[in-house]
Amino acid sequence: MRVIIISLIHRYLKIHRIKMSTAVANGAGNSKSVTKQKTIEGIYQKKSQLEHILLRPDTYIGSVETITEMMWVFDKEKEMMVQKDIKYVPGLYKIFDEILVNAADNKQRDPKMDMIKIDIDS
Repeated sequence: MRVIIISLIHRYLKIHRIKMSTAVANGAGNSKSVTKQKTIEGIYQKKSQLEHILLRPDTYIGSVETITEMMWVFDKEKEMMVQKDIKYVPGLYKIFDEILVNAADNKQRDPKMDMIKIDIDS
């Protein structure tokens, strides 16, 4: 939605040949103090949906930086849940979670479904 709005603003300003100043674009609001003019093309860039996702993945899936958190995990040796510091990427975790949620939704629609299997190639 944000990309569409910026695109519409860009188109309007381009049609009307309006130039935005750096000071006004940054919120100064005083047109008398404007010394450097910047075109709308210099302020905004039109990107495809794929380019936007690749440029700002955290907008869609969360952080792509590795973090460490204390989490409950199953310990095979002790055969019980234990708390451990786990390193993971929240964005990848979100993608995996989305796969499971979509599979569970599909199960609700298809009563004949009897298995959810996920293969991860690493």
